[in-house]
Amino acid sequence: MDTGKMNNYKYYDGYEGEPEIILCAKDINMEILHIWDGFWDDIFGNPPDDGRGWIGFTRDYNQCEGAFDTEGEGFVTNLYEYAKDLISYKVKEFDFKETYAVYDLLCSWFEEAIQRGCKSIAVKIN
Repeated sequence: MDTGKMNNYKYYDGYEGEPEIILCAKDINMEILHIWDGFWDDIFGNPPDDGRGWIGFTRDYNQCEGAFDTEGEGFVTNLYEYAKDLISYKVKEFDFKETYAVYDLLCSWFEEAIQRGCKSIAVKIN
């Protein structure tokens, strides 16, 4: 995913060699996010089982779909669904102190992508 865009490794630095989630807006110039899988799991792991069904990253991550299938790369095209899923974790208590900042970054990154008219986000697991 080397596109000449600025890379943000803030939430992967120090975790080199461990699984990494990479988010890249395909059709607009936004920074590429590199996030340690442990933060990702802290947000989307152990989702609520309230019978309403899973959407967005919760579904993909916990059901091994999209980028989280065996190929490890996929695309998000319904940004509103994934943003709605993110918002549902607003009151979740995370295990890692840094996860709160990762969560805020993801929310603002998706909000910016939507506001700027992004149509597709590549998600890759390294």
